[in-house]
Amino acid sequence: MKKNKIVWFPAITMLLAGLMLISSCKKLKDSAEGAKLIINYDLIETTVDVQFYDAETGELIGRDGDASVMAKITGPAKDGVIDITGVQHQSMQYASQRGMIGLALIPDATFTPSPNKPITFNIVGNIPGYLATSQKVTLVAPGRTQVRVNMVHLDNPPQGVSVARESNIGTAVAGRVENPATVQTPGGRARIEIPAGIVLRDAGGTPLNGSLDMTIVHFDNTQEEALASFPGGLMPSVNRLNGSTEEGMFYSAGFVAIELTDASGRQAATFEEGTLSLEAVINPQTYNPETNSLVNNGDQVPLWSYNENTGEWTEEGMASIVQTGGGLTSTVELTHLSYYNFDWFYGDYCYEGVPFMFNATNTTCDCYVMQGAMYRQVDNSFMTYVYMWVCGNEPVYTQYAPAGIPVKIVWENDYYNNITIAPESQPTLIDDLCSGTPVQVNVISQPSSSITVEVEVYCVSEPNVVIRPSFGVWYRESGGWNWRWGEMVNGYAEICDVEVGQTYVVGIYYDNEWYETEVTVTQDHYSYVDFALPADVCSEVFGY
Repeated sequence: MKKNKIVWFPAITMLLAGLMLISSCKKLKDSAEGAKLIINYDLIETTVDVQFYDAETGELIGRDGDASVMAKITGPAKDGVIDITGVQHQSMQYASQRGMIGLALIPDATFTPSPNKPITFNIVGNIPGYLATSQKVTLVAPGRTQVRVNMVHLDNPPQGVSVARESNIGTAVAGRVENPATVQTPGGRARIEIPAGIVLRDAGGTPLNGSLDMTIVHFDNTQEEALASFPGGLMPSVNRLNGSTEEGMFYSAGFVAIELTDASGRQAATFEEGTLSLEAVINPQTYNPETNSLVNNGDQVPLWSYNENTGEWTEEGMASIVQTGGGLTSTVELTHLSYYNFDWFYGDYCYEGVPFMFNATNTTCDCYVMQGAMYRQVDNSFMTYVYMWVCGNEPVYTQYAPAGIPVKIVWENDYYNNITIAPESQPTLIDDLCSGTPVQVNVISQPSSSITVEVEVYCVSEPNVVIRPSFGVWYRESGGWNWRWGEMVNGYAEICDVEVGQTYVVGIYYDNEWYETEVTVTQDHYSYVDFALPADVCSEVFGY
């Protein structure tokens, strides 16, 4: 898709972002006045704001502009994904800027989500020094969606994640391992045994050669920080042994990521003439949904492998949990190399679930986001992050929700200065996310300052065409890191929680680049009429 199909590019948006906060005195004209053609650039209806966080520090990865996550789009609806400017890259890869990527769906009936036609794709994230991960996105209605992706830094993992990085553990000659080797994570949470004589090949069939390095990462399923960093999320699409594809939820018993590379950086994927043995510790506090009790000796749990390039899980068979001298463990023989997951899987879902009603004590300024974390009530296990875009008294519907499972949502209370969850709604308990009974959430809201902006611009080369732009920007206080979202729709914007006299950073994401400017608010209302755009901007707007 060409950029000029949906006009939201740095020249015009940064210009208008600056105009938002610079003095002007003219008022917008009535749209019926005169014979001018009014163009409203508001074609995109469905957006996906993606934020990549370091799982240990809780900070956006590359927030200072010093790092960028490469995100590849895979899955059934990948061809419908564009960036927020309307650009679709042939590689389907997009680079985060300041830890964020603005994605959208092509404004076409083919990719308009609904409960009867959900749009699903995967975001697969890679950055040197971090474990590759992914997040499934399922959309059932147009609008704005936020997605958080936690990534594990191998040198600074979060609580519940242990990492072993061993160099020169052995040697492969034409793929054949000369001597046996054993590698285990700190505390022995996961251990890999490589037999002598096994032949290692990469995904393309090329044999590994030279010295071998191994990385093992173990995730403890009873630790929230580990579950929140689970590759693919805990509500994925999976490939079953019978060849079917299902959507559902994992009840995790632990996860192990394994990478084995040679001196040239080739990564082992397949084996010949042998298997690798994986032993993983199973936390005794693990909840077994089949027995409705804590896991025990003799329990069986399905084993899954993960494709970090597509973000998909594949069922491999069953694993036995046994009592050993060191506690509960499970040992499996691996016939190929991947990430491996011990999980029970259930697939009873609704695409559009229970509506949430947010009852604010005072009228709020424009729309706002409520965010939190969802847990199963039965075992207090982390499930997913929750982001709800709240606009006045309009209901907010849950999307892609597990049915019949009592859950609770613990809301964050420090995102806004003037909006908090009332004590009686913290946490919010829900018996069934797929029921028809609305969930009432009480919100304490205080009056806040805001500014309004009106914009109507034109090009000298096309004087009879008036442009009332629609676009969005991120903004934060200068010196702070709490990014918030502001939107202009058809030339009008109300930007909330902004004070006259304060300085703010305003930024946009465009075509794998980040553009930002710093502005100081000098008044609470701005109007721009008859503003002539630069010639180079007009050339791109009109395609000549």
